[in-house]
Amino acid sequence: MADVVATLLSFPPENASTLSPKEYDKVIDGYLKKLVKLPSSVWTKPVGKQNVLDLLNPAVNSIPYLAALTEQTRAVGRDTKKRQELLERAVIFCTSFDPVQVRYDGEQWTEVMNWTLAALVAGDVPTVSPVTTAMLRLDPTAGTFTTLHLSLLRYSFEAGVPSQTLPILDKDIYAFPSSPTKNVPEELYSEQHELSNAFITTKSGYGPKLQPEYVLEYYLLGAHVYIGLRDYDRARLFLEHNILHPSPHNATSALQVDAYKKWLLIGLLSEGRTWPLPRTHNTSVMKSIRSLAKAYDTLAEDFEKREFRKMAAEMEVGAQVWLDDGNMRLVKEVGDALLKYRVVDLQKTYAALPVSRVANFLGFAADTTAHMLAEMIRSGNLQASISQSAAPGDAILRFHPTSTILESDIDLEAQTRRIQDLTTFVRDADRRLQLTKEYVDVQRRAKRAGPENDMADQMDLTWDQPLPELAGVEDGDEDIMAA
Repeated sequence: MADVVATLLSFPPENASTLSPKEYDKVIDGYLKKLVKLPSSVWTKPVGKQNVLDLLNPAVNSIPYLAALTEQTRAVGRDTKKRQELLERAVIFCTSFDPVQVRYDGEQWTEVMNWTLAALVAGDVPTVSPVTTAMLRLDPTAGTFTTLHLSLLRYSFEAGVPSQTLPILDKDIYAFPSSPTKNVPEELYSEQHELSNAFITTKSGYGPKLQPEYVLEYYLLGAHVYIGLRDYDRARLFLEHNILHPSPHNATSALQVDAYKKWLLIGLLSEGRTWPLPRTHNTSVMKSIRSLAKAYDTLAEDFEKREFRKMAAEMEVGAQVWLDDGNMRLVKEVGDALLKYRVVDLQKTYAALPVSRVANFLGFAADTTAHMLAEMIRSGNLQASISQSAAPGDAILRFHPTSTILESDIDLEAQTRRIQDLTTFVRDADRRLQLTKEYVDVQRRAKRAGPENDMADQMDLTWDQPLPELAGVEDGDEDIMAA
């Protein structure tokens, strides 16, 4: 058993910090081969009287610690005490593991994270924060989409703590796991290893193969979180990602239809009108989506025309539709918002007017109108003030000038950081495109065609120079696990 323990503790070597990426790969690959040869009982049976996990440091011996966690969580069964002990160890692992080592064992890492999510949600104080921390530890950008992104959201809704996923949701997805490109030397990728799509690939084990519905569900659930927080700008972005998702053969997903319905409603809530359709939408898909959401389009049309009574009737007639779609609460909020926007519209014509005239315009009693206006002012939905008067109808409603300072103007630093991040992601995407066989083929044809008929114009990439030397590279898989 002493030999087994020595094997477990043999990595990382003392000179790990001085190893080049290639040397690190070679050493860790040899270490992994040794671990595979160990019997499975090594991870579950006590060493002396100690759990093997007690002999390992999750921050230093992350790979064997992860292997032991995986085997022990598989074998724990219904032993409540043992499950709680393993959960505590898993939480410690989430906050301390070596992210470079874990890149080499994506399959077990994903399995342990999913087990941890299930155990956390089933606990007395449901939470998903430890797994959120682990995801950002592995990939600080959280920008390469995996099935764990979706699992995190699903469990957070089950536990009633969706806001705990914001550290992940607030990160923009810039890549999906792809197959390593053949015929490309490792050094052409090495400078981009700070981006997670260099090591989260289809072969690295971070969850099963992605399906389109996983991405659609992620963006739809994420939009739910932002709608609940009244962050309509971010919700709009998520819903439009869903609506614009590429569809083979112009097929329409039910998730896209659901996204479109919510997209209409929050546009009315946030701006008093429907947003213009994204310019890049697929006309055929959008036509199909709208044919399945006619009731919502009718509601939006009534709202934009400020036809309060007609919209109220539509809301009542379609009550079962809103209920079945899970949008009843949003539709009611839209109905309430119509009153607000009818009052706000008055500001385009008047600087001040008696409450009695507002009451006549809305069709309510003066005291009801005064109370409603006071509530709108208190909640910040109306920039105005009401003068004091003995009779509610004699009071004067005075509109205040609206501020011209936008939130985006205030948080310039955050906007700048986001643009810088997006620039990095675009550079990486352009670089990877240049490393594909298709790009090289285009370059070959363009070279044969001559400068007057340059086919490279069809793939105009602005960040890096083309890589014609790839044409003569020998076959060989890319080493994606360099640190």
